[in-house]
Formats: sequence, structure tokens, C-alpha cells
Amino acid sequence: MDLNFILKHFPEPNFPRTISTQKSQGKQFEIFSKEEMLKAYEESNFVDCRVNAYPSYTEYKAIQRYPPNFIFADLDLSTFSELQALERTLQTTLKIISMKINGHPTVLWTGNGYHLYQPIEAVILEEYTQFEEFEKPSLKFIRFAEFSMTGGKSDPSHNPSFKSCMIRIPGSYNSKCSPEKNEIEVYQKWDGYRPPICLLLGSFHAYLVDQKIKEMKLRKRIEKRYRIAEYQNNTISWIETLLQMPIEDYRKNAIGLILAPYLINIKKTSYDEAFRLITGWLEKCNGLRTLSPNFSYRIRYSLNTAMRKRQLPIKLSSLEKKNKELHTLLVQKKLE
Repeated sequence: MDLNFILKHFPEPNFPRTISTQKSQGKQFEIFSKEEMLKAYEESNFVDCRVNAYPSYTEYKAIQRYPPNFIFADLDLSTFSELQALERTLQTTLKIISMKINGHPTVLWTGNGYHLYQPIEAVILEEYTQFEEFEKPSLKFIRFAEFSMTGGKSDPSHNPSFKSCMIRIPGSYNSKCSPEKNEIEVYQKWDGYRPPICLLLGSFHAYLVDQKIKEMKLRKRIEKRYRIAEYQNNTISWIETLLQMPIEDYRKNAIGLILAPYLINIKKTSYDEAFRLITGWLEKCNGLRTLSPNFSYRIRYSLNTAMRKRQLPIKLSSLEKKNKELHTLLVQKKLE
């Protein structure tokens, strides 16, 4: 395990920062030296060894204190139909990074896909007037950079933040893979060059403006589509009822037409939290009738569609036409 190789990606000082291991069950804890870091990894038998790409003092009392100087992209095998498609996307991504910022990132094979690590020279965007009208521009930048560098092909469930940008260590092991192919391997090494963030700021500002316009349009669609009595405080009462009520049938449509677009675009729930909530709901439904084994794919597909198309859930009146029985159950529950 070459800790020095990974630590070179970070500007000095390297510590304190957080790490996680299989022994810590993925929970982050703070360390203050390379020796302390190595000891923790050894105690976990080098399984699921991660380190945060950003130091512990990145944010303080909601004030951004550290620049977004590390781009992390995740190309996950589960989002591609075949390994060849993943390989093609990786090569396309490397060409985009080279073309846009003259970058040559570290690429790791994790057993489930590729992780790309590209250090850059950056500034704290909150300190610049052109970004004053946008909330948390530094955080949004690292998410924009991943999407932009991969041509929108990155794992949609991967929404990095300064606290969750946990990167794997080459030579460690991934517990999610079979023992014969679970070692983290270096596919390509970073060349040591840190491209300046200014190469991406023009497209990033345009992206923020575009997102703000789309958000305003989405808000108008929501206001037009739902009566005020139905839509208050980013909740729709009958859908909240459905989330607490297991059903025997119509589950695929309920996820795709109701729950996924509601959680993503009405409640503004994170991808991971929306996945957890829908999975929990399906476990309740499983008590009534056994689910088919591919529902995990159905959830991810529905969440991805809701995010990409800014899809809104169907109205209760439309549900009556599609599934009268479920509509009747929900109406009865509302009246109880």
C-alpha cells in the first residue's frame, strides 16, 4: 500500500483529515499523521481503506474555508450494460479532461469500476463577486466538474461533498468485490500537474445560471400542477401517506411515476436518501407479496430519470385513472 502516492495529491499540510475503514464500518474518524493512518488501515486488514480528499477544516460554521481543488469522478460498472461500454467511457473521459484542462488524472480500478482523481489549482469561489448570487458555489463546482469531465456518464448516485469525498488507497481491498478481484489497482498515475480552475469557471458560471433558470421553471410547473392545499412545505400529503403504506401491486409504477420524482424534485432529497426511503418502503411491501429481485435496478433507473428529466409525480386525479384501487386506498387513508 503506497500512502505517499495518494498523499501527494493533497497540498500540504496533509493533516488533520478523516479516514474510514471496514473496521470503522465506513464511519469517518480524524487522524493527525501518516503513521496513525497506516495503523488504522493495518487494524482493518487493509479492507475498505479510504481517506478524505479534503482536510478537516474545509468548512467552519457554514463558511467555506478551503478551495475545491480536487476533482473526483466515479465510473461505476453497475451503470453500464457491459465492461466494454465502461472502458469506452473511461477513454472518452480521459480525452475530455486532457482537452479541457490538460489534465492527466490518477485512475484506480476498484473492482466495480474506475475512480478518477484530478488535483487542480483552485480558489474559494464564495469570495468572488460573480458567484455571490449562488448558494455554495464551491460545493456545486466539484459536482459540476465530475459531471462535465465524464460527459454526464458518472455514477448518478455519486454526489461528492467536502465531507464525503472519500477516496480509496491503491493496494487496499474492496469488500464489495469477490476475493479474487478485490484489490484496488492503479490504472494510470497522476502526472503531478495541477490545472488552474479558471479553465472551467466560464462553463461553470453558465451552468449555474442555466440551473437557476431550470429551477425557476420547475417551481412554476409545481405551482401550476398542484393546488396549494396539496403542496405545502415541499410535501404532498397523499404521497407522504403512500410512503408509509405498503401495497401489493402497482409498485413499479408507484416508484417511477410517484415516489422517485417526488423525493428528487419536490422534497429535494439526496439520491442516496431517496434510494434508502424507497428501499424501506419496498421492504414493507414485501411483507404483503414477495418482490422480484431486480427492484434495486428499478429504483436507480427511476431516480436517474427523475433527475435527468426533472420529472414531477402524477397528480392524485391522474392516479385514479391509472389505478383506481390504489387511489381509493389513499383517499380512504387521508380521510381517516
